[in-house]
Amino acid sequence: MAAKKKITPPRRALVLGCGGVAGGAWSIAALHRLEQQLDWDARQADILIGTSAGAVLATLLGSGISVSQLLACQQGTSEQCQWNHDSDSGGALPPLPGARFTGLKLALKGLRGQVSPLTAVCGLLPRGQFDMAPFRRLVDSATGGADWVQHPATWIMAVDTDSGKRIAFGKGGAPRATIGDAVCASYGVPAWCPPVTVDGRTYIDGGVASPTSADLLVDSNVDEVIILAPMASRQPDRPRSPLARIERQVRRYMTGIVDEEVAKLEKAGKTVIRLEPGADDLTAFGFNMMDPARRQQVLATALQTTERNLRLALQPG
Repeated sequence: MAAKKKITPPRRALVLGCGGVAGGAWSIAALHRLEQQLDWDARQADILIGTSAGAVLATLLGSGISVSQLLACQQGTSEQCQWNHDSDSGGALPPLPGARFTGLKLALKGLRGQVSPLTAVCGLLPRGQFDMAPFRRLVDSATGGADWVQHPATWIMAVDTDSGKRIAFGKGGAPRATIGDAVCASYGVPAWCPPVTVDGRTYIDGGVASPTSADLLVDSNVDEVIILAPMASRQPDRPRSPLARIERQVRRYMTGIVDEEVAKLEKAGKTVIRLEPGADDLTAFGFNMMDPARRQQVLATALQTTERNLRLALQPG
C-alpha cells in the first residue's frame, strides 16, 4: 500500500498595515475571520510585518498573544486585557502640537523628488506630543520586559526622518532597537505622536512611506503573503462630508501603493491574499481613524464584511 504523500504547508508572511484605532479594530476582526477560514493560527506566520497600528498587533502576536484574546479585549469580554481602548489611544483629537517640524529634511527631499509627496507633507507637520507611556506599558506586559518579541522574524516598520528610507526594525541589517522603541517609532503619527530617537537617528510612522511595506517580502523565501491593509480600499464609498472626502483621497493614494507592492510580489511568484475595507467599513470608519468612539461599530461591521470578502479573496482565479 503506497504511503500517503505528506503535504507541506506554505510558508506564510502576515503583513499588518497602518490604520490608527479604527484600523486596529478592523484588523483584529479580519484576523479572526482569517484564522477561521484558513484553520490557521496567525502566530504561526513565518514572517510578521507591522506598520503603526499593525506594528502593535504584530508585536502582540509575536509575543504569543492569540487573536481570540485580542478580539475579546476589543469586545470588552476579557479580564486579561492590558489596554483601555477608550483612553490609552489618546482620544479623537491630537494634543497641542510641538513647535518643531516632524522632519524638515523629508520636505526638502520631496522637493527634489527623493521621497513621495505624502512623506514630504508629513515632514512639514508639527511634532506630536502624545504621551506614549500606555503603548510602552502594553508592549512591556506582552514581552515580559524583554528587548524583543519571541517570534524570530517580526519586522516593525518606521521611516528615518533624515534619509526618508523605510527601516524594518527586527530585520537583518536594521539598526538595533528595543521593541518598545520600535513600536513607538512605527506609531509616530505626525502631529499626533512624537518621533523616536534610536542610536542618534530619528524615526516616525512607517505609514508615511507605505501603508504595508509588503514589497519587502519580494526576495524572501515565503510562498504566500497575507496582507491586511486598513488604509487601502478598492471599493470606495461616496461620502458627503468634506473631511471624509479628503480621507478618501489619501486612501486612494495608499491603495495605489498597495497595488504596486502586490504586483511586485506576484511577479516574484508569491501567492497574495489581500484584505482591505469595503464601502460598509468606510462608512463605519467615518473620516477620523483615530476616534475610539467608532471602534465598536468598526469591529462589528468588519466581523461581517471580512468574512464575506475573505471568501471571495480565497476563491480560485
